[in-house]
Amino acid sequence: MKKNIDFSSGIRGKHAGLDMEVLGSCKTIWAVCLTKSSSDLIPFKLYPIEAFSDSEQVRLKNEKGKLVFCPKAWFASVEVSKRTQGILEAAI
Repeated sequence: MKKNIDFSSGIRGKHAGLDMEVLGSCKTIWAVCLTKSSSDLIPFKLYPIEAFSDSEQVRLKNEKGKLVFCPKAWFASVEVSKRTQGILEAAI
């Protein structure tokens, strides 16, 4: 179930004062990590990443299960069949 939230009158309550950025639509893809610049990622590992249409950042879970944002340039997308995608998702 999706929940629509109206922020047109500002952010109130416990989230007041937070900066928010709209990242655009999101698409989950499989990608290979190409960087050695982050201790949160393993180079050449295959990750399911969330790529945003209006951002140069991607979101993924690192090895500790923490959500992290990284530059898109650190990853190369990989096309996988539906069957292979199911196998990969079952493995993680």
